[in-house]
Amino acid sequence: MALKRFSNLFVALILFGCSFEKKEEINYETEFYTIVSEFEQSSILDFKKEEIDTSTFIEKFILKLDKQKNIYLQEDFSKFQESSIKENKVSYQLLREVVDLYYARYEESLKLRRHYLNNYDFDFNKKEKIDLKPREKFFRSTEEKKDYQRKIIKNELINLLLENKNNFEAKNELKKIYRNRISSISKIRESDKFGVLANNFLSMFDPHASYFSARDLENWNLRMNLSFEGIGAILTYEEEKAKIQELMPGGPAIQSQKIKVGDKINKVGEGESGRLKNVIGWRLDDIVELIRGDEGSTVRLEIENDNGKEVVNLIRGKVTLENSDASSEVLEFNEKKVGYINLPSFYSDYDCLRRNLYICKTATSDVQKLLREFNLQEIEGVVLDLRNNGGGYLHEADSLTRLFINYGPTVQVKNPSKDVEILHSWRSTKVWEKPVIVLVNKYSASASEIFAGAMQDYKRGVVIGQTTFGKGSVQRFKTTNNGQIKLTDSLYYRITGLPTQLYGVQPNLEIPSLLSDDVLGEGEYENAIKPNSIDDAFYITYQNIDSDLLESSFEQRINDSEYFSKIDEIKNQRDSNLFLSLNLEERKMIKESDRKNTLELANFGRMLSGKEKFSNFSDYEQYVPEDEFVIDAEIDQSLKVMVQLIDMKS
Repeated sequence: MALKRFSNLFVALILFGCSFEKKEEINYETEFYTIVSEFEQSSILDFKKEEIDTSTFIEKFILKLDKQKNIYLQEDFSKFQESSIKENKVSYQLLREVVDLYYARYEESLKLRRHYLNNYDFDFNKKEKIDLKPREKFFRSTEEKKDYQRKIIKNELINLLLENKNNFEAKNELKKIYRNRISSISKIRESDKFGVLANNFLSMFDPHASYFSARDLENWNLRMNLSFEGIGAILTYEEEKAKIQELMPGGPAIQSQKIKVGDKINKVGEGESGRLKNVIGWRLDDIVELIRGDEGSTVRLEIENDNGKEVVNLIRGKVTLENSDASSEVLEFNEKKVGYINLPSFYSDYDCLRRNLYICKTATSDVQKLLREFNLQEIEGVVLDLRNNGGGYLHEADSLTRLFINYGPTVQVKNPSKDVEILHSWRSTKVWEKPVIVLVNKYSASASEIFAGAMQDYKRGVVIGQTTFGKGSVQRFKTTNNGQIKLTDSLYYRITGLPTQLYGVQPNLEIPSLLSDDVLGEGEYENAIKPNSIDDAFYITYQNIDSDLLESSFEQRINDSEYFSKIDEIKNQRDSNLFLSLNLEERKMIKESDRKNTLELANFGRMLSGKEKFSNFSDYEQYVPEDEFVIDAEIDQSLKVMVQLIDMKS
């Protein structure tokens, strides 16, 4: 996923190590124009260099950098517009001035907040609110910006007061935090500024395009080794906060079941009881260093998302391919034996395959083994869980599909030359004849979408869950003078000719979710690649099922479910709160309500699995899963649909 501004430009740092930047003379202007040329030549997009000299380019560049409109003043915006019109082009120097001023205004904002900390007595009983969504306009004056910064500080103080700190303790903690933030700004490197500039430019046209310096590349290569020590996550930076960009299959973070892509990290603590340090505004590499630690040790993270804040305990460990294995359960449900397979990623021991070794560890081979065991156990249907599966190798999505179909195409790929390649096989490797359900959510992406789409198009399986992420593009690296760029050079298409890019895979049966459609997914990017449809590939569908019967009974169960009624209640409550209250008592009530809702939803899954409920929120917060299987509400609905499918088949 690409980042979107200083706050969200690609600075992917891996929580298992970092390197030191080499001091060398770099002509950044030359590097920038090299990036522009390479992007024009190699991207699948119809980009032309002339686009950076249009009258609207500088406006888009600024809005991409400061999407929230809470850094620049309106006079800054107007000044850069006038410069662009006067020069009749957009030069590297002008873009650099935009970035330089961004940092200057950001530092100014930090100092304004520090000023209020030192000189202002806040009234926490006052009825006022702050809108944390993107502003409609830039600040018209310094006074308007000052008032906004006052509200930011007040909100941060309230967050600390809600942790049972008094006003004196809260102010002192924030003073230390802002001292560190301002100090970090002074340490910004030239390479940092260039990275912001280059990534901001690339993401204007392609949200998945990124620039990698030599330092960034070292971290990327570490990630691809599939063996790390840490929590198994990759971070980006957004709105002064570290944000979970990706979770590694088999890692402590994803195994906790409490951390998701998009979550933000507010605080980090060492050990089970060590003090939580506020890391908002820290450099990413400093946050990484704090989260890293010895294998087997505990790190605590305060996570923030749409559902509120939660402290999660993680045991640092090693992330390996073995930890990402497909896993299975045999479930007895309404007198039916149903096989359940959880596939965390479309993994493959690529080096083994490259050397043409006879037995290689892959997602397909592992699932094939499980399916054969299910056949021996006379399992009547399979639920394949691809929730939170962010993808992996294309060939694994192709070969996994072939475990369920006789022959035919599985996916179409439009390559850099814009020719279409069809992955097709006439050799059957089918091992499973019985009903299949594919369980997906908003975090199912890339290879997951290829597989789910193929199963749906062949009418071989019923897709249940939420519309998937919509990542139907392929990125490759191209070398520049002093680094590399990652850009989109291919697009995936379903055998129907429809793209998965942007649109994802819509489930046959949709399960309500707390996630808003506009919060996560390819559609989050205003400049997401919008592909056209292509011709379909020849394929033969399987016997159709009575979808009307399935849908009517499914909808009735959803409507009758207390769990999904609670989901709707929480979403409606959240959507009605357009502004964040800055009244302490109101915030206390909101926090207590959020905790109550989280506990109720967690205990629903415990009840379905016959496990002891959490007696209070503290028990839930401190809980660390130990390889126990819990039937959540979505698995429960999948099992009920599977019973119908089995009855229809018989």
